[in-house]
Amino acid sequence: MLSRHFLRSKVLQSLYAYTISESDDLNVIEKNFLHNIERLNDLGITQMSTLLYFFDFSKKCMEEAKTKFLPSKEEVNPNMRFVENKFLVELSNNYELKKAIESLKLNWSNHNDLFRTLYNSFRASEVYAKYMAAEVTDFKADRELVLHLFKHIMNYEALVDIFYERNLFWEDDFYQIAQYNYGLLKSFDEEFSAASVFPRVFDKRNEQEVEACDFASVLLKKTILSFNENTEIIKQNLKEWEYERVALMDILIIKMAITELVTFSSIPEKVTINECIELSKEYSTDKSKLFVNGILDKIYNELRSQGKIKKSGRGLIDESLL
Repeated sequence: MLSRHFLRSKVLQSLYAYTISESDDLNVIEKNFLHNIERLNDLGITQMSTLLYFFDFSKKCMEEAKTKFLPSKEEVNPNMRFVENKFLVELSNNYELKKAIESLKLNWSNHNDLFRTLYNSFRASEVYAKYMAAEVTDFKADRELVLHLFKHIMNYEALVDIFYERNLFWEDDFYQIAQYNYGLLKSFDEEFSAASVFPRVFDKRNEQEVEACDFASVLLKKTILSFNENTEIIKQNLKEWEYERVALMDILIIKMAITELVTFSSIPEKVTINECIELSKEYSTDKSKLFVNGILDKIYNELRSQGKIKKSGRGLIDESLL
């Protein structure tokens, strides 16, 4: 599931694109935003496809070894534990995952040299050696090995570069989605099978995820609609700075924060402000954290005294897990 912090970062990126573009068509902006969110599913499935291709490729390597002119005893009678890994078997046979991979027409066969390097390096790892040498294994051990393998694949720079070549937009989100997929793999238990539902990064079947995406979409639209109004609010609270000299990302973050404070009654003020401070650390200058915090504090007190911020509802309890 996409966190609201991640969705806020996507809103911020869309606001930046809106600011530097010549288009002010709100419908197009919203459509592009939703398209970019849904496109994260393609990245997630493509990452998963490398894991399944690695599994198939390892089987082929094992068969190739048997046909050598002078195969070793180990190559003739290989340890089959990895290719019989129950978790990988069920994952590779999962109907929804296979269908998603097929729909994207993914094919890694042009990169067999890369996967051979990955295969050899993983086999040389201590984790793999311990797994293959263990007296017995269970589902937990099988899954643990797959988690190590997924991290191994996702951290292989040559493969990551191929992802970036396929889609320039994936560079910003690659490791965020890899972390999501890692958590997804870790969440599967012994009940997981070929027939199990395979969650998407953004899954429209999940009501909570749809609500979170709706929140981000409304935040984007209302921030744009109140752009000029929020500009004046910021200018009124800039006593020692000139508006034109403030970093653009700081301005956008503050505008987004103002909109969230006055629009979403169920989100605690503290959550909104803390989230925007975190965004300033990620997307703006070294000094932005203090600047954004200081200006937002002034603006919050002003809006509160004017009765423009009204909070109520279950969201006041805690949004940290959303």
